[in-house]
Amino acid sequence: MKTILVSILMCSLVWTVAGCKKKEEKVQPPPGHPSMQGGMPMTMSGMQKKERAVVVPKEVKAKWAAVKLMIEDKTAKTAQEYTVAIGSDLVIPNTKMKIAVLAFLPDFKMTENDITSASNKPNNPAAQVLIQESGKEEWKGWLFASHSQIHSFPHERISIKLLSGVSK
Repeated sequence: MKTILVSILMCSLVWTVAGCKKKEEKVQPPPGHPSMQGGMPMTMSGMQKKERAVVVPKEVKAKWAAVKLMIEDKTAKTAQEYTVAIGSDLVIPNTKMKIAVLAFLPDFKMTENDITSASNKPNNPAAQVLIQESGKEEWKGWLFASHSQIHSFPHERISIKLLSGVSK
């Protein structure tokens, strides 16, 4: 009985080892499936970045005229507050940088398809900005007044924070 049991175990072991040496087969995607070569575009967080439309409600456009920004020069250890109209830009003094305020949402809300404002109250103020240095786009993103460290502008010398929106 022991001999039969040992033989069965040996056969199992041989089949297991032989199976491990088998060349891995590539699984073919179904016809019409997008190519998976190169993988999906990923962001630093590992998630796929999806472009969403920015929808500024009419009542938000009617109420908000500008944003207040705090711009800090970390090297010079100075900070200055600026008011920048929505749709305009500011050349940052003593730099080759320019910041354009593209949109302001007093109550930032992101859905599956768009970015909009949940209300006209400043519950979660956010400004979409475009920052250029020497005429080249450096960063485009959202600055949040309540959460200034989230998605902040990554620069070794200049820090830009949204303080608030400015109503008309």
